Amino acid sequence: ELEAGSVTQPVPVLVPDGSDWAELQCRAQGVPGVQLYWEHWGQPLHPDDTRFQEKQWREGPWTSSLLRVATIGQERSRLRHQFQHSDSDEFRSQWQFQYLNWAQSEHWEQNRTLGTFVCVAQSPLGTARRHLQLRLAGTGL
Repeated sequence: ELEAGSVTQPVPVLVPDGSDWAELQCRAQGVPGVQLYWEHWGQPLHPDDTRFQEKQWREGPWTSSLLRVATIGQERSRLRHQFQHSDSDEFRSQWQFQYLNWAQSEHWEQNRTLGTFVCVAQSPLGTARRHLQLRLAGTGL
């Protein structure tokens, strides 16, 4: 059992302007006990990726996880730069290309810290997921 959260819609987590990191929280309980881990872009987070730091602990029947996501400031700077130059024809054609090939953009690959994160609670009896969508406040992204 995951603590309250929408099963059908990701829970939005807004990162205020000026923040270089965000924290995502997840809590679950189960019998037998649950293990928590995080996924992003359909893959479990790699333990050596310095953009993500996880702390996990138990409180009675609950297992809690706090995921700190770094380099948010780099994402915000990149988006501001793109939008400031949105009037040029060169930018428009580049933006369309990046939009159509979003996952293939080299720069996007380096800083993929936005989007939907999934907290996965797993026990021998099954798996439950909670989706949290990390967005920059004031940008719609």
